[in-house]
Amino acid sequence: MNKFVVMGKVVGSHGIKGWLKIQPFTEDIKTLGKFSSWFLSKNEGEWKEFKIESSLIQGRTMLSKIEDVNDRNEADRFKGFLIGINKVDLPVLEKGKYYWSDLIGLEVINQVGFNFGVIDSIMETGSNDVLVIKGEKETLIPYLDNVVLKIDLEKKNVLVDWDENF
Repeated sequence: MNKFVVMGKVVGSHGIKGWLKIQPFTEDIKTLGKFSSWFLSKNEGEWKEFKIESSLIQGRTMLSKIEDVNDRNEADRFKGFLIGINKVDLPVLEKGKYYWSDLIGLEVINQVGFNFGVIDSIMETGSNDVLVIKGEKETLIPYLDNVVLKIDLEKKNVLVDWDENF
């Protein structure tokens, strides 16, 4: 089991003083800003800890300044890096709630046994989250209680009420 929960991604640099533009993968965009350090990784294999000097919210993104990154060129090298938080530092969720990172990679199957593929990412749309499934084709399925029927982390699958031809 991975020790880190992926909570966001660096999508670029901002300004000339080394600020990073962050896409949070959290329900509340402010969540990442509550941590004094993050772990960054290009491939989820090696993680390196960075102290956070400052963060602010700008629309649906977060701008953050990490220690020892002081210009745009240094910040640019982090584009595409994932932001992880040590799992032990996160609150335990109530039954039936999941961190997005727990769902990535799970197979998505409907009630008649059709396999859509695996959850590649989750999009926040404002009204509800949407599962992005990669299989023979990309499928978007709303993350709603009447659509996502059962999540089984042990079996690594999600049962959905969704027509494969939709």
